[in-house]
Amino acid sequence: MRVNADNDATSPGRLVIRADDPNLTPYAGLAIVGALARRTRLVELIDAELGVVRTARAVKRRRRGLSPGALVVSLAECQITGAECFDDIEDVRADRAGAVLRAVADTPSAPAARQLAKRFRRSHIRAIERAQARVAERLDRDAGRDSGEDVTFDLDATDTEVYGSGKEGAARGHGGAVGYCSYVVTWAQRGRALTSELTGANRARISAKESVAMIARAAKLLGAGHGQITARVDSGFYSAELMGALRTQRVRFSMSAPRTSTMWRALREIPEHAWTDATSMRGAQVAETAFTPTGFGHEPLRLIVRRVTVSASELRAGNPRARRRTTIPADQLAMVLDGTLDSTFAYSFIVTDIPAADKTTTDVEHFHRQRAQIEERFKDAKLGQPLRHLPSGNLDANRLWLTSCLLALNITAMICDISPAAAASGDAPDGAPLRRHAKALRRILFSVAARITRSARQTTLHLSEHFRYLDVFTATYDAALALPDP
Repeated sequence: MRVNADNDATSPGRLVIRADDPNLTPYAGLAIVGALARRTRLVELIDAELGVVRTARAVKRRRRGLSPGALVVSLAECQITGAECFDDIEDVRADRAGAVLRAVADTPSAPAARQLAKRFRRSHIRAIERAQARVAERLDRDAGRDSGEDVTFDLDATDTEVYGSGKEGAARGHGGAVGYCSYVVTWAQRGRALTSELTGANRARISAKESVAMIARAAKLLGAGHGQITARVDSGFYSAELMGALRTQRVRFSMSAPRTSTMWRALREIPEHAWTDATSMRGAQVAETAFTPTGFGHEPLRLIVRRVTVSASELRAGNPRARRRTTIPADQLAMVLDGTLDSTFAYSFIVTDIPAADKTTTDVEHFHRQRAQIEERFKDAKLGQPLRHLPSGNLDANRLWLTSCLLALNITAMICDISPAAAASGDAPDGAPLRRHAKALRRILFSVAARITRSARQTTLHLSEHFRYLDVFTATYDAALALPDP
């Protein structure tokens, strides 16, 4: 006998679907962002910094409507909830019930946001970065952080593929895809992005002059009295010119070095007894020797070498074009592949001017390995925020989209700073701030449905009775609301 699903006792039957509750919001967690922005006066600080820009025409001349600072923060709010393009702003704009909770109640329409975004120039982007730095400095001060501690900058880039024609500034990268390259400097100890630049994907690496300019710009965003700055970069940025420029800026450096014939010769000078076990990396050993790069007109530097055992079976099973094979000396690789050797070593090289009195060989290698933190920030920016897409055909609008994306990322970082409940995410690498990924925070905090009611001059958010993260939500909102007045 056939059972009609609609008559099953466990079935709700035919559903009647209505959109008729004016008090429901799908983004109750923007109350946390709104509280943080209002307590830190984020919108006002961005507007103030934009107001002193004299090298470009003002974004807006008329005072009516949304201010430029409000536009930037509103974009970041929308991105926090999952907006991937300008049209997605309309989803937040349609949430009339939640307007009172947001940092910017009057979310702009997609056409208005798209049009205003085209008016932001590089000098406006720098003003937004300065405003963010002022907010972050104040939060660090309120949290009692040591303003004089040493600072680590990570500089790296990530590609964003774009589709369609007419994308201003986009170019075909080495992989054949058309897109942009986003360069970002992050402050490792804080897990926050400080400054950025957007180029076509054909520029796999910016010049040494541009790199040191970004690092110098980031340094100006630090609070007064900060400690020694050290810049960590990968082998794509490696050059004696960058080393010399950083030395002029009094910035120490730690650079991954390309595996050139010079490096292989330096490796052969290291005696076998010099190798010692690496920190927190099973099967790895490190050693060092003195090294002076060609064109570096200063004292010899430290060349730190790491080696990791690779088995013959692992190499044979891998792709013949795998990157791992480039980390092995050619003669050793040939002997492993023809069966003469059962295993060999894969090598990595680091050039640094960090004094041996400050960090030992193993300390430097471990410190440089933590450069992977910036990859976590990029992953957050692409999976938790919308950096996987740059939506406009206008380069200036895409620069603003990138800046708003990094602002959204920094807002989530600040929320984790003020609320340990939000930051709880297990173990973090040594020296890295504790963070939940932005995508997890969206599910736990920001994109949470609630009914809003008002009674006796009090607004109440009614979350689901079975909401699993009520304690985290409440603790985080209370932490944002408890921030002292500016």
